[in-house]
Amino acid sequence: MLAAAFAVAATGGTAAASAQRAGREPGDCVAVPGADCGTVRVPLVRSRPELGTTTVAYAVIRHRDASRPAKGTFTVNPGGPGDSALVYAPGYAATFAGLLKDHDLLIVEPRGVNRSDPANCGAGLPLPATRDGFVRMIGACGTALGERRRAYTSAEIADDIDAVRARLGIPRLDLLGESYGTYLMTVYAQRHPDRVRSAVLSSAYPLAFDLWARPNVRAANRAVRLLCERSGGACDGDRVLRDVSRLAGRLKARPLRYTPEGGGPARDLDDTSLAAIVYGAASGAPEDIGDLPAMVRTALSGDTRMLVEAAGKAGPMSGSALRRNEEQEFNVAHAAAVMCNDYPTLWDRKAPVRTRLRQYAAGRAALPERTFWPFGKVAWTSAISDQGDACIRWPDRDAPAQPTNGPFPDVPVLVVSGDLDPNTPTESGRLAARQFRRATVVEVPNVGHVAEREPSGCAAGIESAFVRDLRPGDLSCLAAVPPVPVRS
Repeated sequence: MLAAAFAVAATGGTAAASAQRAGREPGDCVAVPGADCGTVRVPLVRSRPELGTTTVAYAVIRHRDASRPAKGTFTVNPGGPGDSALVYAPGYAATFAGLLKDHDLLIVEPRGVNRSDPANCGAGLPLPATRDGFVRMIGACGTALGERRRAYTSAEIADDIDAVRARLGIPRLDLLGESYGTYLMTVYAQRHPDRVRSAVLSSAYPLAFDLWARPNVRAANRAVRLLCERSGGACDGDRVLRDVSRLAGRLKARPLRYTPEGGGPARDLDDTSLAAIVYGAASGAPEDIGDLPAMVRTALSGDTRMLVEAAGKAGPMSGSALRRNEEQEFNVAHAAAVMCNDYPTLWDRKAPVRTRLRQYAAGRAALPERTFWPFGKVAWTSAISDQGDACIRWPDRDAPAQPTNGPFPDVPVLVVSGDLDPNTPTESGRLAARQFRRATVVEVPNVGHVAEREPSGCAAGIESAFVRDLRPGDLSCLAAVPPVPVRS
């Protein structure tokens, strides 16, 4: 770790001026006034110094009231895994503009992504169209990474964040994680408990989560029912779910052949595709889930245009490929390695692939089909990229083990969940909260994945108040979050 001190209370100025002060060319930093950027060199694998080092990039967005020292520093991770944190810097500066008046914002780019020595295993976008192709791609990615695949873990990323913290001389951090970022920040809190002042976990899930995605299917059903309950009669949730079940049965028996709008080979839209569409609709923009009742109804009547359009949005993973002279928003190799190194498995890691396949098939066969209604269990467990059998072909039989039993710091924790979110449902958020002694769960109505995306700023305001005062504060704005419009 680099321990050189860096002034916590810096003066303001433009991003270009800050970049010049840091010895970088103007434009190299993030496009936010008052930002400083830098890098640290850290071991690639801390337990194996012979593997060399890697670069970790970061940005510090300074508080606006330069007449006084910052009251604290909060650090944000957008999740993924595989997402670039620095790409989202301008968005975070806007979302948490009120908090930036007197707090600094630290953004650390995860190792293997964008400016932090991007990992490369030969996998890119678009990703394979079938589940089998996706699973084989993940396995081949691990083989191509070789010994470097052990470098991309939440523990190593957490230690990178702490290396940057030490470089900057920041005593303690307020952690803010979104989606996978909640997993990462929980690991940071485990590994560096004395450096944590508070934690906000937005769209959270626990370290030990259900790879069969049973909470997720329950949440998807709940989201449809809540959507219709608040629709003013535009739809009936139970009827929509029965229609989804009918459509899933049709597509399982006779998949719909279609050509993607952007071109490429024809694809089959089957019951697994439908499960991915429903999961993605409730996890995405509000209008996507609002379109769901009409999409299912028209598809059953023979008009599949909305269904095919939705299939074009859904996929096993999302993100953007690295293009020349552009920021890399998403790194496939990093995403694959983190989820296959860290997440629980439904098979014996030490077993060869053929044994793993048998173990997984036997485990799924024992699951009640009804648990996954309105989908089949094969369709639902194949629809979500980071669950089910995604890592079954990962070549490492002794992947780094991430502890899931603490100790966790005794600090205030806020868990924020959207009540329409099947990706990281409130049920999972409550389990994440139980990892800490002093955690509060706030459920935001009419919001899917990552509540800060809600345009009124209600969730972001609650989170900002928590960082300031270590308590949720006024929650009255939750009642004003409007219901999602439903297309009739």
